[in-house]
Amino acid sequence: MVAHPVLIIAAVAEELTGLHKRLGQPSLGHKAARLMCRGHLAGTAVHLLETGPGQINTARALTAYIESERPALVIQTGCAGGFDGAKLALGDIGIASREINAQWGIENPGEAPVVSPFSFNILKKGDAKIQDSYPMESELVENTRFVLHQAFAVTGVKVAVGPFITVSTITASDTSAEKYYRKYRALMENMEGAAAAHICIHYGIPFLEIRSVSNRVGLRCKKMWDLPLAFRHGSRAVYTVVEAIGSGKIRI
Repeated sequence: MVAHPVLIIAAVAEELTGLHKRLGQPSLGHKAARLMCRGHLAGTAVHLLETGPGQINTARALTAYIESERPALVIQTGCAGGFDGAKLALGDIGIASREINAQWGIENPGEAPVVSPFSFNILKKGDAKIQDSYPMESELVENTRFVLHQAFAVTGVKVAVGPFITVSTITASDTSAEKYYRKYRALMENMEGAAAAHICIHYGIPFLEIRSVSNRVGLRCKKMWDLPLAFRHGSRAVYTVVEAIGSGKIRI
């Protein structure tokens, strides 16, 4: 059992719907003018917080929450774009090994949208000196990967660990997608992860990011997207992790 609730955050309500449906003793409320629900998943106390999309909304909502309550762990979840080079299919699961703010930095003429890191630190916390890349706790990530690999093995859903990139401008060309992948070898692109990682490192709170692929990164073709599949698989993955925390298979 964990002494404090696990906080699960997502940009939009649909990314949390699968968890809301399984929540025991639900109690609705608000935090920083955002919808929050308290309850239990598999016997573990959890709070579900809809932050709104993007880094500013995420940082605001998460900071407001942490300033009034202390979670045992923050899990960022939701859908994401998968890079072709990562060989992920729609509905596959990614766990971030690090989060990279891919649009913070110094312009590289001729290499846009890829930038170089700042020459100064954005965040200092203990031994961590961060310019654009936020490391995750390797043991927590590996234990999560092991649990999810076992849970999804019979379904054919792939579970992968690797870097994620956070952007504020959604990638909409194959050329830009190829440049990002060549630079970072990223699994997924999203809009919130770096902000959540920044806040959690600042406050010294363990952080996990678990997402499911809803679309490929690159030329936009919404006919090829599958948001409902990503919502379902992402929620199932997070539920499995919370269940493993409750049973002691994952320690935080």
